[in-house]
Amino acid sequence: MKIIKLLLLVSILASCTTENTRNIDSVIESTFEMKTISKGNNHPKIDISQDSLFIFLTALHFDIPINEITSKLNWDKEETDKNIKSLIENNLLVKNENKYTPNLGIFTIERGNRLIEKTSTIANEIADSLIGKISTVKKMHHEMSVSRRYEFQELSFFYLSNIILDMAQINNVEKEFLKKERPLRNGVRYYSAILEKDSSEITEPFRLYGNQGLWRSDSTYIGVYGNTRTEANIGWNSYENKNVHYFSKSDLDFIVNKMPEIFLPTLLNILERNKPYLLSVYKTLEFENETSFEEFFIWWYHFIYSETTDILIRKGQISKPESGLFYYELKMK
Repeated sequence: MKIIKLLLLVSILASCTTENTRNIDSVIESTFEMKTISKGNNHPKIDISQDSLFIFLTALHFDIPINEITSKLNWDKEETDKNIKSLIENNLLVKNENKYTPNLGIFTIERGNRLIEKTSTIANEIADSLIGKISTVKKMHHEMSVSRRYEFQELSFFYLSNIILDMAQINNVEKEFLKKERPLRNGVRYYSAILEKDSSEITEPFRLYGNQGLWRSDSTYIGVYGNTRTEANIGWNSYENKNVHYFSKSDLDFIVNKMPEIFLPTLLNILERNKPYLLSVYKTLEFENETSFEEFFIWWYHFIYSETTDILIRKGQISKPESGLFYYELKMK
């Protein structure tokens, strides 16, 4: 009986530290999306979606031999050497002795789903704390000119998810919690990741919410927020004939500079108290073998605020648009 229990324990521990193995055909047949977080002129100098570079990096993640990868990709020695050199120059690949290792977060379905499982407790804590701040957010809403056009509940998805947790808050999380610059890659700084998408889902990978700019001038920015910015949702990237919510310049100051501050101290307190747990997950899921904690966490934070958003939707605190997308126009001048 003791031997059986020991074998069971070993099996459980092994399942907690490894993923399902894949061959090169499985990697090629899967759907992956390349994501970056950059600012200003810090745009990547390499596009890993080109020349099957993302397949190469993902296959290395699964410890598939280089010769098997390059043979399947039809890379000759010259092209292989060129691509490896380019990936190393852009700090997306490192070589330790004779082993090449990806240097970015690779969120396969197995890894991502296990990360979602480990997100629930902290997401619920954030959601409960944010509920306690909603009355303050509502008060601020009524101080803005936008309140004359829209009720608070119609903007709750935008305020509570996009502004307080994502777009207007994420830089604060970097600065105040991570306290470290983004990775330097060929002279520019940005976060990068490869996310696998479940082809049966109509949402974005792991149902993560995010922003997309649709149009910009010196005085106006039009964007969309949600998690159905996919090919299956035809026409999502056009704001014409959509319900575009308008925010004036004075409104912009509120939502960018004042509204995130309502929740920032509480959010930072939650993250700091949970940091030992965050670090343990980073190690348990073996991200420490491929990327820094800071780069891993900034992507996990997307999982956290997305789960928080869904909790608030289930609790009736957020009204999500039927289309899954919120279109908005910000007047900057």
